[in-house]
Amino acid sequence: DTLGKQIGIGVIIITGIIFLVGLWSKRELFEMLLISISLVVAAIPEGLPAVITISLALGIQRMARQNALIRRLPSVETLGTATVICTDKTGTLTKDEMTVREIYVFDRKITVSGAGYSNFGTFSEKPGRDFLLLLKAGALCNDSALSEYKVVGDPTEAALIVSASKAGLEKKELDEQNPRIAEMPFESERKMMSTVHKDGVRKIMYTKGAVDVVLKNCSKLLVNGKIKAFDDKAKSVVLRQNEKLAQKALRVIGIAYKEVKGKPDEKNLVFIGMQAMIDPPRPEAKQAIETCQKAGIRVIMITGDHKLTAVAIAKELGLEGEAITGEELDKITRLDKIVEHIAVYARVSPEHKLKIISALKKKGHVVAMTGD
Repeated sequence: DTLGKQIGIGVIIITGIIFLVGLWSKRELFEMLLISISLVVAAIPEGLPAVITISLALGIQRMARQNALIRRLPSVETLGTATVICTDKTGTLTKDEMTVREIYVFDRKITVSGAGYSNFGTFSEKPGRDFLLLLKAGALCNDSALSEYKVVGDPTEAALIVSASKAGLEKKELDEQNPRIAEMPFESERKMMSTVHKDGVRKIMYTKGAVDVVLKNCSKLLVNGKIKAFDDKAKSVVLRQNEKLAQKALRVIGIAYKEVKGKPDEKNLVFIGMQAMIDPPRPEAKQAIETCQKAGIRVIMITGDHKLTAVAIAKELGLEGEAITGEELDKITRLDKIVEHIAVYARVSPEHKLKIISALKKKGHVVAMTGD
């Protein structure tokens, strides 16, 4: 488009000059009009559209060799002019191979050994009643499965299945003993998932999700097998522990439960604890970010994870800039004023992603989005 406009403007200026020089030289008006129109037609190279099409087709061919498929030829040109890449974290910048490293119930913590989706691993101490309930809840409130150490479903959920298996709690057996009778699927807006199970004559609901979101729905706390009131002081202890885990670049999942007597809802839950898992950065991601930065392309991380976890991973990958959460984003009316300085967006929803991209486009950027 730009080249076509430049050629067009150049031809009009040159033709205009020749037309005026011809008239000044006392040539006939009709003759000069004929010469000028002929010049305009002749000056536009006939092969230009073909050359551009061939260039774009070669671009598509080269990208196909790199496993990048493009439907429309002009998209190659757009991709070539990208100035910002917005990328998801989990599975894009990181390996998406989750392994639970630490489990926490109120004021107590156990570390877990092992790597990947193998159930070979041990606990730093024998898990007590509260820890076993935490592991059981993580395995039951779960839509994934493992087949010969291969994940069928979500890697985060697979990590919870493995941590339970290390304590001798096998998902298949748990599902048979506690059949699922209802569920509230995970949604990025709620950042939670709940499942209801039959436990003898009782109905028990297990809930997992972002720690801060789960805590807002908890009014009670499990301590040494006893249910106690969950006041603000106790919640602040849990939140501090959550932050400490997140600073280690661990993804933290909060888990709660309650007995259901009527229609199930996610209010007045009993908080059990947290499971913290590691998802290490991809070695090739750091190199890719460096390549982008050398080419003048900014890379921005957009994730649903905790802010501190996102910042820790961003530092490892060499992403520099400020970090804000979706909650902070809601309070900003003119994001385009500060969007140039932000490198990490945490705890975001799909609506936030649209807001970020719109603000970048407003600043004149061509934005590429990868991940979710």
